[in-house]
Amino acid sequence: MPNIPLLLANLGFGIILISLVFRDILWLRVLCVLGTVLVFPLYVFRDEIVWTSLGWNFAGVLINLLQIVILILYRRPLVLKGIEKQIYTSVFNALNPRTFVKIFKLANLEEYIDNTILIRRNDPVGSLYLIIDGNVEVMLEDNTERIISSNTFIGEQAFITGETASATVRILSDRATLLKWDSRTLQDFLDKDAELSNTFDLILTTDIIGKLRRMGS
Repeated sequence: MPNIPLLLANLGFGIILISLVFRDILWLRVLCVLGTVLVFPLYVFRDEIVWTSLGWNFAGVLINLLQIVILILYRRPLVLKGIEKQIYTSVFNALNPRTFVKIFKLANLEEYIDNTILIRRNDPVGSLYLIIDGNVEVMLEDNTERIISSNTFIGEQAFITGETASATVRILSDRATLLKWDSRTLQDFLDKDAELSNTFDLILTTDIIGKLRRMGS
């Protein structure tokens, strides 16, 4: 008569071995749980239950099940609404939506009144802004005036280079709504992920190129 627990255990060990081939951590954990459960009968159906092996393997199954739930929840489609959806679609669509939400939460949504000075030429720039609504005037070094509006960054050159402001920037509408990031806090967050930092710099660079084209037209 075949030894069923032994057959199941061999099948389980085989599944665990196969799981190591998968690069997707979710499938690796699922197969690990399945394989480990198939090994359980080998520890139970014998003259004396092997409690130590059973206990440690059971703990491993519980940990993997918890991580599986976390991974599934994390991979659920994230539905953006309202202003988050507007900003993501217009500016940050190169990012993963969940990563965008983390960056969005680092910012403050602020309202400014007409003629408020945001940045002064040659001063250090401690914040990065994104215009959500309203008009902003940029006074360049040669006293040329340019008007920028929604979905445009302010202070992005200083954020990338660390240099002082190259222009004076002020609000040019009765009210303007802007997202404001503390540059140091945002930079610390981006520094944790080189790929994210490069993607964010690309978003800012694209914004700069767009401004230069509009100014030259």
